[in-house]
Amino acid sequence: MAALARKATLVLLGLTVLALGALLAACEEEETTTATPLSEVLAERQELRIRMPGEPTTLDPQIAAFANDVNIVKLLFRGLVRYDQNLGIVPAAAKETPSNENGGISEDGLTYTFKLRDDLVWSDGEPLAASDFEYSLKRLFDPEVGAHGYYYGFYTSIVGSEAYAAGEGSAEEVAVTAIDDTTLQIKLTRVQPTLLQLLALWPAFPVRQEVVEEHEDAWTEAGNLIGNGPFVLKEWVHDDHITLEANANYWGDDKPTLQRIVFRMIPDESVALIAYQNNELDMTAIPLPDTGRFEGNPESLKYAELATVALGFNNTREPFTDPLVRKAFRMAVDSQAYVDSVRQGSGLPAFSWIPPGMPGYNPDIGTDYAFDPEGAKGLLAQAGYPDGEGLPDITITIGNTQESRLTAQFLQEQLRTNLGVNIDIEVLESATYQDRYLTSEFQLTLVGWRADYADPENWLPQLFGTDAGLNQYKYSNPAVDDLFAQAAVELDNGKRLDLYDQAQEIIIDEDMGTAPLYYPIRNWLVKPWVAGIITTGLDSSPGDWFYTNVRILAH
Repeated sequence: MAALARKATLVLLGLTVLALGALLAACEEEETTTATPLSEVLAERQELRIRMPGEPTTLDPQIAAFANDVNIVKLLFRGLVRYDQNLGIVPAAAKETPSNENGGISEDGLTYTFKLRDDLVWSDGEPLAASDFEYSLKRLFDPEVGAHGYYYGFYTSIVGSEAYAAGEGSAEEVAVTAIDDTTLQIKLTRVQPTLLQLLALWPAFPVRQEVVEEHEDAWTEAGNLIGNGPFVLKEWVHDDHITLEANANYWGDDKPTLQRIVFRMIPDESVALIAYQNNELDMTAIPLPDTGRFEGNPESLKYAELATVALGFNNTREPFTDPLVRKAFRMAVDSQAYVDSVRQGSGLPAFSWIPPGMPGYNPDIGTDYAFDPEGAKGLLAQAGYPDGEGLPDITITIGNTQESRLTAQFLQEQLRTNLGVNIDIEVLESATYQDRYLTSEFQLTLVGWRADYADPENWLPQLFGTDAGLNQYKYSNPAVDDLFAQAAVELDNGKRLDLYDQAQEIIIDEDMGTAPLYYPIRNWLVKPWVAGIITTGLDSSPGDWFYTNVRILAH
């Protein structure tokens, strides 16, 4: 989690948004309405109004990491390829998806060649060329831009990218080349079977160099931002709302029916629910305390996520430098009680980091540390803290949301009752929490992850590799790093999955680098006049990868 974000991405439960992920073949997609019948009457006003938990941190594709960011970015831009409604890879700016058969992928798998459409333009009507993709992909590794963010590590198989990101190379050495206006070539240092899936994600979206250089940090503001996606940024009233309008110059085959999308920033889910009931919103999440009240409601939208929420330890801060303490904290928490009471049944207890439905899911991982208060006390005593005596002060840092507060209060009571440990709760506003999390300025927090694409590569190396871009836990184990390195170049998919399985066993069973708590289930309310929502595990908000399919019925 875009944080609970793709979150797919970056998922921070403290923000109640999940970042940054994709289900692909492992996911069951569902469309909440059937295809538009011929007799269907559309409303004259094609406007969708959605609740957003808070202010996006950025709308810059090469930097965006949180679900609020990604939710908007993927509507404003389009990459070389994109996902179809079955989450397969299909052409977007490219004329066709490269393959060995069509010559787009070299025989050795190290060179990708994309032929672009002839009709590509930016939202202001200016031509979009292969050089724009070259600039943007190189920008992803710029130490002052993308490599200062958290997703560039997905793409470091590109020749020259790692050196440039480390400040030891140059943009010219990154092997992304515009051969001519409609031909882009990418060269790799190693075979990467997931590259096309990655190129469908937001970090690979094009941005316009002259706009970025002219407006600098303000280039993503309304009036400055120029994209190439199905919508344009019409208005951004900070901390209040964002308005998108259909891009009249959009060249894609998935032109939207919607003319406008309004994202209202309402941090409190209960306030958003009132706005929904007053017909001021068309979509909003159901607050946890109200889950049971809306069970069976015809306007409810409920589906499982490819996501995991966990206790996030800073592995370099006492007392969580000791895996015995981390294991004791996990064993002291009754995940089933949490799901039943706080989430009112909306979720499943989690033990492994990789969730059910994902390739690489192993139901045996983490089960040795299921709820066991006596076992937890024994581990804490082994660590030198019998009955919690001698433990340093412990604070759990969370964002200021209802779900975060309820979760933290539950954990506080569980640890006090079952382990004899008292923890303090630190509540921060969204932006402050994000900054603190991204710089690992926490002792204990709530974290999570939603798949960006359906592969353990998306769940492990960037979050648990030593010094990896998304490793805010500061976890490090050379044996795990070695397994990641082997998996990165293993072409046999079965062997590759086994390497990741071995790594996850070490991360969870041996080290408890993070402590999985539950696998969430989404609960939203959607007005009956909103048709065509297609949900996937890629979503920042339900159906947002395919808002071009949404239409508003007459009502």
